[in-house]
Formats: sequence, C-alpha cells, structure tokens
Amino acid sequence: MDATAGSLITAFDYVWDRLTARLTGLTDEEYFWEPVAGCWSLRQGDDGRWRLDGGGGGGPAPDPVPVTTIAWRLGHLGGMAVGGFASSRFGDGTLTTERIAFPPDAAAVPGFLDEHYRNWRAGLAGLSPDQWAAPLGPSWGPYAESNTLDLALHVLDEVIHHGAEVGVLRDLYYHRSSLHS
Repeated sequence: MDATAGSLITAFDYVWDRLTARLTGLTDEEYFWEPVAGCWSLRQGDDGRWRLDGGGGGGPAPDPVPVTTIAWRLGHLGGMAVGGFASSRFGDGTLTTERIAFPPDAAAVPGFLDEHYRNWRAGLAGLSPDQWAAPLGPSWGPYAESNTLDLALHVLDEVIHHGAEVGVLRDLYYHRSSLHS
C-alpha cells in the first residue's frame, strides 16, 4: 500500500470512529424522530421489509430536498454508500436497495454499519497502487473513467457530511424541548 492509500484509509478510520462514537446511546425514538413534517425515513412496508423513503438517495433528489431522519441517513450511508460501493467495487455488485437489510431499530445500527464498513475498508486495504489508479470501467456508467481514489474520496465525503448531519440531528433531538421556548 502506498502512502496516499494508507493516509486515506487512516482518514476513513478516523471519521468512521467519530461517527460510530456519536451514536452511543441512540434510542429507537431518536432514530426515527421526524423533526419536521414530510421527513423521509426508514419505514416497514406491508411485506415486512424495511425501505428508505425516496429509494435511498441513489438518483436525483427532489427540489426542495426533504429533511431525513437519522434512520434514513444511516441507512443511506451504511447501506447505499459504503455497503453498495463496496459490493460494486470489491464484491459481486449484487447489494442493491432491495437486498440491503436496513436496521429496523437503533440496537441493530452498530452491526449494520460495522458489516458494511469492514467490507469497504478491506477492499481498500487490498488494492495495489495500480488498482487505485485504474478506471472503474463501463459498469460505473458516467463514472467509468473515474478511479478508485476518486470513488474513495466521494465515499469519504459521504461519511463526513452524513455523519455531521446525524450529529446535528442528535443535538436537536436532545434540545428539542427548548426549540419552541
């Protein structure tokens, strides 16, 4: 592993640990808390499957973009971004929104996040310098000419910004009684 790859993986570990530490004490009420009307969340369908409203954020967002719950953000981040990209880049590419087992409660969140992050991190750590630089290829559509470094930077941005959003929602939830004073 070259220095750039090592530094990037170290950055991933740091921001991932910061996110997961921020989830300590998360309750089901907080996980599903909708601070405004019209939030997107994680919801159980009539068939018993848990799904993210709006399909999980894989396509163009509506305008205005809905506020999303902690459950939605963590499902999107852990399942779609980290898990989905790990499956597409390092696995068989079969992890889709219909196959992701989203965490139905706060207690299931740590295992869900850990599973997907382990796959992502192991994939990054196993790359040679040439594999970091090689184009992703035709299956990546408009990102075919991008490389794994480009993809990793995108995923790192996802972890940082959704992690920060989760932190803000946790702060707002904690202080919700003083929001209307």
